[in-house]
Amino acid sequence: MDLFELLQARESVKIEHEKKLSTLQSLEYRGRDSAKLDKTKASINKLQSLIVVTSQAATTTSSAIVSVRDNELAPQLVELCFALLSMWRSMNYFHETQNEIVQQVRGLVDNSMAESTSDLHRLATRDLEAAVSAWHSNFNRLIKYQREYIRSLYGWLKLTLFQVDSITPQEAHASLISRELTTFCDEWKQALDRLPDAVASEAIKSFVNVIHVIYTKQAEEMKIKKRTETYSKELEKKTNSLRAIEKKYYQSYSLVGLGLPGSGRDGIEGHTFDARDPLSEKKTEIAQCRRKVEDEITRHAKAVEVTRSMTLNNIQTGLPGMFQAIAGFSGTVVEALDVVCRRAGSVR
Repeated sequence: MDLFELLQARESVKIEHEKKLSTLQSLEYRGRDSAKLDKTKASINKLQSLIVVTSQAATTTSSAIVSVRDNELAPQLVELCFALLSMWRSMNYFHETQNEIVQQVRGLVDNSMAESTSDLHRLATRDLEAAVSAWHSNFNRLIKYQREYIRSLYGWLKLTLFQVDSITPQEAHASLISRELTTFCDEWKQALDRLPDAVASEAIKSFVNVIHVIYTKQAEEMKIKKRTETYSKELEKKTNSLRAIEKKYYQSYSLVGLGLPGSGRDGIEGHTFDARDPLSEKKTEIAQCRRKVEDEITRHAKAVEVTRSMTLNNIQTGLPGMFQAIAGFSGTVVEALDVVCRRAGSVR
């Protein structure tokens, strides 16, 4: 049975004890039914014994909890705080290094010819967006869970500052280590609550949006490229068809000119000649298709240029901004936890 159950059991026994005392007073006042009176007194004695037993059990359990808190939990919390300080100090070091490196991308100049976006480019962009998005989620969870843990711990420690029983004045106060531990956790909690994590979180989220814009622009470019390829294939198909018709037409025309049998005097294979070129309509279609291809090639080249320029500009602004924010945040965490850890000396 845990402490909560012991306290509940003791309170239930106390309530029942009060009821029996009231019943006993009523019986004594009426002065009759001695058998009932003896039975009630016996119940009261039994309940009094149960109150003593449950109180002793609660006190013993409470003392065990206090002992675990002061002798085991306190040093572990101090160790945890120092470990987190070390973790954030390492993170700050690497983020500062990353920040120095990415600041150099601001000076990048694209002197190369625009390269069309490939499936590999889009896959890399998609993977980068997924990785940074996961980083954003994990960063938010890390801060959230650290805060919730210390808040819950601090709330529990405040409750343990007082003994379960207040039988004696000295039992109504916590030990010096208990007060110091609670103060230590309170300062820890306040340090985490003051952290400007929203700024760093928004910086990471903004870079996710930047990557998504690039990914979308790549999709538009590849859509134009696919359309260009479709029109090019259509043009090639129409051109090949025209050449076949031209070959057939001029072969038949030559037969007519030579007056060969079966060629037909008034036309070619049953078709009547006129002054109009029978292939002009096909040629017009091909010319229109060729203009579509040329327009799409121009549009694709412009899309490639826009995608490459946007990619470079967005990375030059988004990447340094993100690492500058996260480096600044991790530095703030180091400063805050360093102050808290100095307080830990009084807990040991």
